[in-house]
Amino acid sequence: MRADYFVIFSSGITLLMWGLWGFFGKLAIERNMSPVSIFLAEALICLMCAVFVFLFFFRTENFLPWRTSWNIFGFLSGVSLALGLVFYYFALQRGHASLVVPLTSLYPAVTVVLSYAILAERPSLTQWIGLILILIGAFLLLSGPIEGRQDNYR
Repeated sequence: MRADYFVIFSSGITLLMWGLWGFFGKLAIERNMSPVSIFLAEALICLMCAVFVFLFFFRTENFLPWRTSWNIFGFLSGVSLALGLVFYYFALQRGHASLVVPLTSLYPAVTVVLSYAILAERPSLTQWIGLILILIGAFLLLSGPIEGRQDNYR
């Protein structure tokens, strides 16, 4: 496999941003911001980012996003993201970030299994072993108590 440094760089930035997202979300909840308010704040920021992307990346007259192909899967992707975010914040509200964030970060396992079953993608043996190790990690996360302050003060 040839290294694509842009992919590696972009993945690294994503990793950092999503790590900060989980941490800041928990801080917001600890400072009495409701899960729904956090979701709405994120939706507003996403809308502002969408305007920026539209103005910055699609400046040519030839490209209008509504003229390109749309399909139900883009809509379903948005619905899945939105519902996942709402339930993520409900989990953070009652649980420890050190447990909720890693457990919800197992979502690629769902993608791998669905891609295997529906899209006929075939991960290598090494990649399957990696997936199994990730699931073992989730089991280990759930195997014992988490010490520290409880989030039952609400």
